[in-house]
Amino acid sequence: MQMSNATTSVLLDVLVIAGCDLAVTPWEQQLVYWLAQHDQSRSGLGCVGFDIGDLGWIATELDEQKRFVLRMIDAALARAGWDRLPFSPGEDRLRPALERLRELVVEVDHVAAPGTWVPSELPPHGSCEVHRVYLHETGCIICNDAPIDAPAAIAPHRSPT
Repeated sequence: MQMSNATTSVLLDVLVIAGCDLAVTPWEQQLVYWLAQHDQSRSGLGCVGFDIGDLGWIATELDEQKRFVLRMIDAALARAGWDRLPFSPGEDRLRPALERLRELVVEVDHVAAPGTWVPSELPPHGSCEVHRVYLHETGCIICNDAPIDAPAAIAPHRSPT
């Protein structure tokens, strides 16, 4: 999938919001935390993409894990948690990206080669009290996407610039 930096950022925002609301098992929490760490303010513009095979699939749990990822994407498509975003997502680009991601997940039929990421770390930094998503090492993926003039009450965990 090719997406602009802005679409990639918003795609990750809505997936992390949906994922944090849905994640129950350690693998689910670790996956959503891994996605939250793909914050462009942490990694740099154009550096946050991922391969669908890098999602930490475990062969014996693949069907269950795919169901979770599909539920997360479906929740994002249903706009779950979007009221917590400090901006209005451009659905004209976001919706097709989410739909394509969903197609790619449905097509996953085996676990990638050894050496791909396998979740091992539960979210160690707590959650943003405003956006209710996992914090990563330098802040909140949603706070970091808030408009630059957003007050601290809207973006309390913005990464320092």
